Formats: sequence, C-alpha cells, structure tokens
Amino acid sequence: SSGINAEYGGFKTTSPVGSYSPNSFGLYDMIGNAWEWVDDWWTVSHSPDGSPPPTGEEKVKKGGSFMCTKQYCYRYRCEARTKTSADTTGLNVGFRCAKSL
Repeated sequence: SSGINAEYGGFKTTSPVGSYSPNSFGLYDMIGNAWEWVDDWWTVSHSPDGSPPPTGEEKVKKGGSFMCTKQYCYRYRCEARTKTSADTTGLNVGFRCAKSL
C-alpha cells in the first residue's frame, strides 16, 4: 500500500456494522473500522496484576482503523494499543458498546 486506503472490502472509510462474518466468538467488527477509545488511562506498561492506572493524562485506544497502513500505524490487531487525548474525535476513532450476559 502507498499510504492510500485501497478500499479492501469495498469501503473507502468505515463499513456498516455486520459487513463481515463474525469471529469464532460470534463477535462482529472487532478490528479495522476505527480505533476503539477505551476507558483505561494510558501507561507504557501496566502494573504486575495487569490493571491500568486509576488516573492519567491520556486515554488508550485499541485495534487500528481503516486509515492504518504500513507507513502510518502498522497495528492491525486487537491487542494493538496507543495513547490519545481524552477529548479525541475523528472519523477513525470510536467506541464499542458492550453488555454483560
């Protein structure tokens, strides 16, 4: 890729929910549409028990977006994480609603 969205899957930006088959857990759209802004405060490394810090300056975003290319972020995976300001907005950043069953 030359840093330009190649429209893999037929979408130039985000794709509608459920455009692709679910993963083995039955979850849809787990990666690639938008970076997911999560509730954790950013730290380079978590505490030994894996918990994030209770406060901070920047939030965590995970996953990658349709804008990722090898030249830009090269992190197209669920466990990819990076920092972002707590008031970030953009077409390539969103959040996931979840419900405990």
